[in-house]
Amino acid sequence: MQTKRIFLAAATALTVFCGGAAVAATTVSISFDGLCDGMDISANNFNRTALETGNGCDLGVNFGAGTIAVIKGRGKVITFAVNLSGKGGSAYQYVYVIDYPLVTGGSWTNFYTTDGKTMGKMGGGTYTVSDGTPRKASSLKSSTEQP
Repeated sequence: MQTKRIFLAAATALTVFCGGAAVAATTVSISFDGLCDGMDISANNFNRTALETGNGCDLGVNFGAGTIAVIKGRGKVITFAVNLSGKGGSAYQYVYVIDYPLVTGGSWTNFYTTDGKTMGKMGGGTYTVSDGTPRKASSLKSSTEQP
């Protein structure tokens, strides 16, 4: 009988523990200041992971997965590996480092590699928390325009 009580208590705790993970993720849209793109970011503080999809002029052409961590000298960030094959960017792999928590005025930096051995800095700047409305790409460029 004691074993059943312990098992029941453990199962209840596990249900509460795992159930909380399902509701821990929140989605926030950011736009890169001065550019036509940004990201819709779903961050999960419970397991310290995040997912993103492109918005603005990159709507529907990229996606990425990342982790929430602290970088010495920079602070708390989300680091994303981003796939741009939907944009024809399959020769490049991108890494974005975005200040976290997501607040207007936070900074972002992106890097790229074409061979998995060397990495170059592509750009960076600040971002604005937005309502997710796509920007018009008329005169603005994307954060992934090649140097």
